[in-house]
Amino acid sequence: MRRRIVIGAATAVVACGSPDIQPLPPSPPLPPGSFAFGIFGDGPYDPSEQGRFRRVLDDVSRADVRWLIHVGDIQWYPCSDESYTARLSDLNSVDHAVIYTPGDNEWTDCWQRRPGRYDPLDRLATIRRIFFAKPGRSLGGQPMELESQAADSTFHEFVENTRWSRGGFVFATIHIVGSSNGLEQFPGRTSANDTEVERRTQAAITWLDGTFARARQISAKGVVLALHADMGIESVRERRAGYDRFLAALEKNVAGFQRPVLLIHGDSHVERVDHPLKDAGGRVYGNFTRLETFGSPDIGWVRVVVDTVAGRITTYELRLMR
Repeated sequence: MRRRIVIGAATAVVACGSPDIQPLPPSPPLPPGSFAFGIFGDGPYDPSEQGRFRRVLDDVSRADVRWLIHVGDIQWYPCSDESYTARLSDLNSVDHAVIYTPGDNEWTDCWQRRPGRYDPLDRLATIRRIFFAKPGRSLGGQPMELESQAADSTFHEFVENTRWSRGGFVFATIHIVGSSNGLEQFPGRTSANDTEVERRTQAAITWLDGTFARARQISAKGVVLALHADMGIESVRERRAGYDRFLAALEKNVAGFQRPVLLIHGDSHVERVDHPLKDAGGRVYGNFTRLETFGSPDIGWVRVVVDTVAGRITTYELRLMR
């Protein structure tokens, strides 16, 4: 795992360790016409990170945010029902709405020894049953109503792909995970695993296209997308297996939208705010920004401030626990 903070237009706030751990100072008040939301992912992995994770949840609960998005990897191991239920309880302890999209650790990688040698497809079904028992409704202490792809009979199982709007921006979660989007080989892999990848990728592209169609329909000021995978978006040469079709659809939509697009993900444990998407000629799409949040062993969250009057995201506040 790489550990790096690429701040760009971000503000970093770090909790300093001490015998008596103090909470982080509060964030600056929101300007008029603005709202904020939080981003967290890829943790906690290790029992030693649990205390910092608890402080993240408490910090988010105290913060002036509308919701927290968890971009996946709720744990490292084990992939047991009991572990999932415990993490669900953690997320529901946050005083705000929590919107969760799965990562690879909680299902695609569960065939490994340490997580318990589970069948990934069984774990995916279990994740959907435990975390998405009420399709179209978020987690958290103040659940919010969401549009779920499961309402479309063609993609009825994709309860995890959600969409909502606020302040002229359209938000969506999309189930695209690390580990080559589920293509990595493992003992006992069957054609059913390949079929799952194909169907989930098609559902993701359909949900992506529909999100931009909704944004155009309502003349949205911007689009915010959240998923788990680091897809190697920096260049065609760096793009990883399993993501080509989705990235092609993303580039097409970004090119045709012209207004701000923010892609949020985890997976690589590299905290950064940058502009990595380029066209075939190497020209950067100026309306596209990528935000990757903290990941184990760094445990922290990002507070994102949206100016609904100017129609842009103004602040990425990195709140890291030590």
